[in-house]
Amino acid sequence: MFHSGMSEKRAAGAADEVLVEMKNAHQLILVAVTTVIGLVLGFFAPRVIGWALGIGGLPFEKPMQLLQRISESWGSWVLIIVGGVIGVIGGLILLSGLISAKITARDITIIKGSTKKRFARSQVALVLIDEGHLVLRDSADADLVREKIEGSNEDLVTALRRYDWPIESDQLEG
Repeated sequence: MFHSGMSEKRAAGAADEVLVEMKNAHQLILVAVTTVIGLVLGFFAPRVIGWALGIGGLPFEKPMQLLQRISESWGSWVLIIVGGVIGVIGGLILLSGLISAKITARDITIIKGSTKKRFARSQVALVLIDEGHLVLRDSADADLVREKIEGSNEDLVTALRRYDWPIESDQLEG
């Protein structure tokens, strides 16, 4: 019934909710790709640093000399490990910037990292998906929010329908 990008939660005594977010597999792939990029950059770093120092006059010469000394004294594997760690950290930073939506019968909450914007049903006159963005409009037809949610549009529309949110008629086509 629900795709892996949607999760259904029920707490004791609390209303149920649907969380629309990037699928866990895609999150894992994102971190894996940034890690591999970091490892590859760490592998090639000694060669690039040697070439750059040979040219001379480039910015960041002192940090490059430090990295070259580390590579020569401890081995190139240190830069590969550092590159991998930086890749993992970069992937986690990217994940923290992804935007998800928690949908209940009472409200829609847009979540970006630790920041949450809540919109009560009474504030929202219309919900639509515009070029992949979730748009909430008030009774004066002004946008309350326009955000790209990192989940599928299909999951988003399914969750909105489940709680009978007022979706623009052309969104019902799928």
